[in-house]
Amino acid sequence: MDTERFAAFITQLRKERGLTQKELADRLNVTDKAVSKWETGKGFPDLKLLEPLARELGVSLVELMQGRRQEADTLTVAEADAAVSQAMGQSEKTTARRYLRLFRWFLTGGGALSLLWLFTTFFGQVWVELYEALFLTDYGIIGGADGPTAIITATRTLNPLETFFSLGVPLLLLTVCVVLAVKVWRLEKKLK
Repeated sequence: MDTERFAAFITQLRKERGLTQKELADRLNVTDKAVSKWETGKGFPDLKLLEPLARELGVSLVELMQGRRQEADTLTVAEADAAVSQAMGQSEKTTARRYLRLFRWFLTGGGALSLLWLFTTFFGQVWVELYEALFLTDYGIIGGADGPTAIITATRTLNPLETFFSLGVPLLLLTVCVVLAVKVWRLEKKLK
């Protein structure tokens, strides 16, 4: 099915009937944004909406799916099958793109949370180290020939497992989310 021809046909029929996008949308119980997407070729009506859409626009279902008026009153079985399969394929693509877009947003959110986890862990650790160095460290002062000398001692050791969970896990999650989001975005573009 040619989406441009379908979109132009819907627009032409709607205008012939003297309907606005909002009025057509209200009659079909959809949003005017959905009708706009149909008319610009960015979307396709759900299969269950094709028959009510054809009825509202005053054409047969076959004419709607073919994107043109029929000269003859009958179609061959092959023509009807081709029109139905094209409509079903277009509807499946639209649904798949919708789910892919939703999954991409989910991955983007997961990446943002991982990034937030990384920043809070890293900067939180920096602030803890700074606080400990300034306020919780034992200062020893000894005297010498040239005056007092301060000696700062630190007893904290680095725990590799703690470092992995605080920095490695969010970094790994961020990487996976970004890679998958890019792959989903490319797949979404292929379906257009």
